[in-house]
Amino acid sequence: MKSKIIWLLVIMGGLLLLVYWGGSYYFSNILIDSETATLAESQARIESAGLPDLPAPEDVTIDTGEVTLSGFFYDNEREGECAVMILHGYTSTRYGSLLYAPLFWDRGCDVLVYDARGHGASSDAYHTYGYHEKEDGLAAYEWLLERTGLPPEKIGLAGVSYGAATVLQMLPLTPDAAFVLADSPYQDLLSIVNYQGPAQFGNWVKLFIPGATIISEIRADFKVKEVSPKNAVRDTAVPVLLIHSTTDEFTPPSNSEAIYANSNPEITELHLNEWGSAHARDIITDYEAYAQIVDAFLAEQAPGWGAATGGR
Repeated sequence: MKSKIIWLLVIMGGLLLLVYWGGSYYFSNILIDSETATLAESQARIESAGLPDLPAPEDVTIDTGEVTLSGFFYDNEREGECAVMILHGYTSTRYGSLLYAPLFWDRGCDVLVYDARGHGASSDAYHTYGYHEKEDGLAAYEWLLERTGLPPEKIGLAGVSYGAATVLQMLPLTPDAAFVLADSPYQDLLSIVNYQGPAQFGNWVKLFIPGATIISEIRADFKVKEVSPKNAVRDTAVPVLLIHSTTDEFTPPSNSEAIYANSNPEITELHLNEWGSAHARDIITDYEAYAQIVDAFLAEQAPGWGAATGGR
């Protein structure tokens, strides 16, 4: 009788373990292999928000050694002796980056936007929230240096949400960049997973988060704990502009506050905007006010970088 009970417990334990790892694998898929927008879908979304009036771009591909990035390069005829690389948000594409292009295009700057790995027309790959994407960004940054012939201090980095977290994690790799603009970043991957998991599925999902992160690390070959914009900003000499909506319920503004608390306040600005915007929508809610924030930051932290903007 005792042996039957033991075997029953072993079988039940095995079944529970299978259920746990099955659930963890499911949430791992959501974490690193979520469905992303096509270029056409992303373009339609941005057009509904007001796609900026830019000339026809040059289609570019950038080989990082691991993946191939597909993007657009806009060569500015004004020759402002400046350039910027703009990174889009999670599940979006290069079209999501174009909302920010006028901030720099109007200064005479060249603009590079590209689809992150696993997004748009770039190589299919798991999403690692900046762990591998920062190396992709470095390859794109070096491509932009060569393409424009500009020195590093004339090239800025900008990103929104997932892209913002990536450009912040690029800081140790691009110590001579002109600046970083980070709109609505997360402070680290564990924090945002522990916040968004329960928010989207309920508190019960917390049980599966440890398993999901372990499986994700194995599948995507990365370390979750090393995905940390908050740590990357420490000790940088590159000026950083953090912008976040106080009504962002997807990635709360406390994330930018945590990043700012870990930065050098002499070269870092934090703007928490009370404009009633949803996640990463401040630039749509009030473009002119947003542009004024960027202009004032550049005048203070990167004087002489490009010409003053004239609005849209």
